[in-house]
Amino acid sequence: MAIPSDKRRQLLAALALEVGRPLSHDSLAYRLWGEDPPPSALTSLYSHVSHLRALLGRAARSTAATELREPPSIVTKSHTYTLRTDPLLIDWYLYLDLSEQAGLLAENGQDHQARTVLSRAASLWRGEPLAGLPGSWARTTRTTMADQHFTTTLRRVEIDLRIGRFAELIPELTALREDRPTDERLAGHLMTALYAVGRQTDALAVYPAVARLLHAHFATEPGEQLTRLHQIILHGEPLPGSAVRAGTAPTPRPAAVPPEDVPGRHRLIGREDDLRRVLPGPDTRLARGGVVTVSAILGMPGVGKTTLALHAADLMREHFPDGYVHLNLRAHVGNQPPLTPEAAGALLLRRLGVPATTIPLDADEVFALCAEELSSRRAVVVLDDASNAAQVRPLLPPAPSALILVTSRQRLTELPGARPVFLDVLTVDDAVALFADVVGPERSTDTRSIIEIVERCGHLPLAIEIAASRFKGRPSWTLGHFARRLSRTNGRLGEIRTGSANIAQVFELSYRYLSAGQRSAFRLLALYPGPDFGVHAAAALLGRTIDETDEVLEALLNCHLIQEIAPERYQLHDLLREFATALGVEKDQREAADDRLIRFALHAADRADRLLYPHRSRTELPGDQQLDHLAELLTDIEMNSPESARTWLEAEHAALIALTAQAPRAGVAESGAWLAHVLAGHLDAEAYWREAQSLHRAAAAHWRSQANDRQEARALIDLGATLANASRYESAAEALERGLGLARTEGDLDAAANALNLLGRLRWSQSRLREALTIQREVLAIREEQNDRWNVARCLANIGILHRSLGDSESALTTYNSALPLARKFDDRVLELRILNNLGELHLSAGRNEMARGVFELILEIDESFMSQLDLSVVRTNLAETLAIPEELEMAVSLYRSALTTFREIGSVRHEADSLNGLGQALLAAGRHTEAHHSHTLALELAQSIGAAREQAAALRCLGLCEAAAGNPAAALAHLTAAATLAEQVDIADEAARVRAALTDLKSRYSYNHDRHNVRP
Repeated sequence: MAIPSDKRRQLLAALALEVGRPLSHDSLAYRLWGEDPPPSALTSLYSHVSHLRALLGRAARSTAATELREPPSIVTKSHTYTLRTDPLLIDWYLYLDLSEQAGLLAENGQDHQARTVLSRAASLWRGEPLAGLPGSWARTTRTTMADQHFTTTLRRVEIDLRIGRFAELIPELTALREDRPTDERLAGHLMTALYAVGRQTDALAVYPAVARLLHAHFATEPGEQLTRLHQIILHGEPLPGSAVRAGTAPTPRPAAVPPEDVPGRHRLIGREDDLRRVLPGPDTRLARGGVVTVSAILGMPGVGKTTLALHAADLMREHFPDGYVHLNLRAHVGNQPPLTPEAAGALLLRRLGVPATTIPLDADEVFALCAEELSSRRAVVVLDDASNAAQVRPLLPPAPSALILVTSRQRLTELPGARPVFLDVLTVDDAVALFADVVGPERSTDTRSIIEIVERCGHLPLAIEIAASRFKGRPSWTLGHFARRLSRTNGRLGEIRTGSANIAQVFELSYRYLSAGQRSAFRLLALYPGPDFGVHAAAALLGRTIDETDEVLEALLNCHLIQEIAPERYQLHDLLREFATALGVEKDQREAADDRLIRFALHAADRADRLLYPHRSRTELPGDQQLDHLAELLTDIEMNSPESARTWLEAEHAALIALTAQAPRAGVAESGAWLAHVLAGHLDAEAYWREAQSLHRAAAAHWRSQANDRQEARALIDLGATLANASRYESAAEALERGLGLARTEGDLDAAANALNLLGRLRWSQSRLREALTIQREVLAIREEQNDRWNVARCLANIGILHRSLGDSESALTTYNSALPLARKFDDRVLELRILNNLGELHLSAGRNEMARGVFELILEIDESFMSQLDLSVVRTNLAETLAIPEELEMAVSLYRSALTTFREIGSVRHEADSLNGLGQALLAAGRHTEAHHSHTLALELAQSIGAAREQAAALRCLGLCEAAAGNPAAALAHLTAAATLAEQVDIADEAARVRAALTDLKSRYSYNHDRHNVRP
């Protein structure tokens, strides 16, 4: 069954690997698109599932499929999808089943039968699993499957050795060692095979090669088992026979001393995914022995590393019966130095039950004995609060049989063979549950206040526990009172304390590890106004070069005082930011940092703006706004295309807004006003209208105070555009007319034309169509006189919309056909796609639904990355209007609701009303009259609130249709009459035609007595 689409192959793989288990929409979206799925993910997922169902249906109807007990099918239930079929039809589950069968046969001494079963399993492994599928989920799954395959391969190799297939194994083992040259098991198996066929010299050569690699990479020596095998071969002694395989019970070891210093802790709340990553594997396979990977549990102070490690250790004790050890390595005890590796090794041996009199004095011998014990014992060992990898590395063997859990505030990247598990803060639900667990059910009834409290604690487990303990000790406090105390400006660190614990002291222990330069950088980074930052912005703030900044960020990252949330993007946890802010920065140092940062941001944003919106009406930055010595930072940014510019603006958006807003307070008001102008295109295109309004108002006020009429005009025009987009039409018109007047006074023809264009669009939104057409023709004349062909194309597109609204479809089509080549000539994909959408709307209004649908689907298939969420949502609502109802109702409703979410988030009331009207029409066509009536009622209220006559008339018309369908002709007539009056009053020809058609249909179904206002069917 060929599936050409990667996304559909990935979806089928995700469902197949969880066969029989329901997967939520969010879970599947993560598997297909990663951590940041597109807004259209749900709609795309629906489409992919539909295609897969069709493919599976065709497969089920084939000759082979009809013999299946349960043909594969995808079942929908409660916002989940489940693949229903026999798991053994899936190669992976059959492979695991065969591997498990072979293991049981081998344990019972049936090696030949086990070998046959493993041959069947090997035939299922045909190259890389999930080959070609992108994304982190596919990559992680491939790794997991490859590890399982290696384990199964080793099982088969050991069987082959026992049944004497030595010569056949030599080439395979040699090849396997190319990928895993330090694996002592592979080395031992190859030495055994070589020696068994008489190649003693070759067998002996393997050992020193392994020893050199182990020493070079891990500063360790081969283990006892490999060394013993080497001695056997060196002296020409016979290899142990098959009887050794069966063996006898191992010699009992002294029981480990029970851990006496396990810290008091609350039970683990949440952390299910983290726990799965820490634990070595399914319980059914643990009792059989074998190598267990070391897990390094890493994270910022107070994130719950020790709690997770001890909880995991408790769960696994029954599978590791040879001991349980908790060893505090004391990196952050405060009044005690960290344990040296030698002292840690000696203490570990004693905890494992090794008699004190037999523990060597020589450090290397201590480390060797630790490695031997951990290689042969199935014990649980928690090495808690490691200061660095050097403290732990000497204690670890290359192939431990013990479960070893290491916790540290450092990243421990140099720890060989360790599986890192990076802990983040708790989810909201888990944070609330932890707080309630500490204070008890009687005082945790106000969930809203608890959510506020845990948010003020940054969802950090230790901070939550300390805060909860403090609240528990103050019985007169209410949750609301405590939440208000935590909300005091820069006061929550002092509130998160008890008599014996203080969150600030916990951070202080990590801060002490920093050098003077690192401490200064940590304090300055707390000044950054955005939620996260990149290397270049940090370099501007710190006043350092890129290399110097990269080095200091690496140091802060290694001790988890900052987090890397994406490649080279960092953030401070809220509490760490407040801690750093409380440490303080000198006034002169702060002012210099603010000035460097906003000047860097201004020029970087200007560069991004010119790449993204090369034709936008703007003013050049003045000559005194130069970068000086910060120019190298701008040069180093990878920003050379519209896509990279958009990525940069999206990443830095929050910081740019905050920088612009705080500029007057920081003494750089003029730079802030320029930054507002530079960001206008981005804020408009991405619908950040709420933020833009305050920024442009402040900019206009600044330029007015400086008597700079030219720049005040630009700021007012930027403000008017934003207000119009937000459906605040009267305020927008006032700002645009004031800006137009100033621009004309200053002789700024480009600004004046831009203001007129925006006024024309505003009048169209207000359904003042004739006035809008007059204004747009004036703009077109100006742009043609300037020979500004891009703006000519934009004007033509606007004029085409007005022709369509006035009922002149032929002129609209002619105008669009004139605009489209110009957009393509300038390679402006956004303008091109908008004109195509206008053409689709023209087809739709003429009743050519199939042509319209093809246009809208083409736009969405070309490349969604070119268009803003607003534009995409408009196209989706248009596409929904072309769907066949009721057959495609579910998809239509999904498209409308997705668009409504976007319109409500960005505050586009007119588009929201239009989408509600579309949704209502779909529901009405499906016979859901009550829901349709509700949707149109909401649309009418919204349209009336902003004076959008077109949407208001459409809502009245649709309400009339709802009443007619419900058998209320009088109410229907009233609504339709009101719609006709409004549409004709403001000259909305296309809507007026629809109303007239509805009235004609109503009158053909009913007869009226107009004198008495009675209606007879």
